Amino acid sequence: MKLSHYLSLLLYLLLLFSTQCLSDMDEDMTILAGGSIESLYDTSVTDAEIVFTLVFNEVIKKSNERFKLKIVETDQELAIDLISGELDAIFTNTLHYLNLEEHLNPSACYVVQHGPELKSHYYLLVRRDSGIKHLSQLQNKKISIPYGHAVGQRFIDVELLKDDLPVSEHFFSEIRKSRESNSSVVNLFFGKVDAALITDFSFKVANELNPQIEKELSIIGISDPLVYQIISLRHDFSQSRINKIEPHILNINKSPRLVELFRTFRMNSLQKADSETLKEVRSLNQEYLELVTTGNKQ
Repeated sequence: MKLSHYLSLLLYLLLLFSTQCLSDMDEDMTILAGGSIESLYDTSVTDAEIVFTLVFNEVIKKSNERFKLKIVETDQELAIDLISGELDAIFTNTLHYLNLEEHLNPSACYVVQHGPELKSHYYLLVRRDSGIKHLSQLQNKKISIPYGHAVGQRFIDVELLKDDLPVSEHFFSEIRKSRESNSSVVNLFFGKVDAALITDFSFKVANELNPQIEKELSIIGISDPLVYQIISLRHDFSQSRINKIEPHILNINKSPRLVELFRTFRMNSLQKADSETLKEVRSLNQEYLELVTTGNKQ
């Protein structure tokens, strides 16, 4: 059995214990959050359900709240569940968040920080021996992009549109989705794809695992710093409950147990989003919309 399987089993047992301790709580005090497979970052559905349920129940237990997580297949399903009132909160990519913003509370948005910085640069990688120096040379070639990185793909789309090229869906012969960023790097390293798109932090981790990565792969594109995932409560979620929960969410670093659990899954902390957090994402998305509109007029 792989180490990750042992870890999942251990977390599952901890989750069962946590759930049993919370079983006598009033259902009205349960926060039902949703996520989608399309937006999950570097984790399986099982691990996401276990880890986030365990973490958030540990975080908010002193506020007499209970947390449950529901994972659906697509972002569209997630949107339907939120708008219908089934969900209290969502875990989603930042582009999807922008589409659902009117249904969410702008004062109750949080970012999971994975690396040393809150925002990450996206790296477009190719093999050094490929001779490829520019994105335009990847037309009709294969690229690997991990799930959960819609904003990274939007960065690629903008760069393509600025060169009067089709968006990624029509530019590449295949966009191969991977469950983990490291899988995208490995696919490129062994020549299974022609390019990969991952964050700077994921590239650093890949290099730590295999120092040959940096010697064999080359960076031909770098995005502005971007937030790629966000957690948000719905617009009509009780403010009094938010006031009760938020201090615990933002002080995870005071619990050695939670700090260690976060580190296990390469998470640093939970940070509250403000007006500056999504500035670059909004700018990127606006540029994309303007380029698409301009292209349609030509």
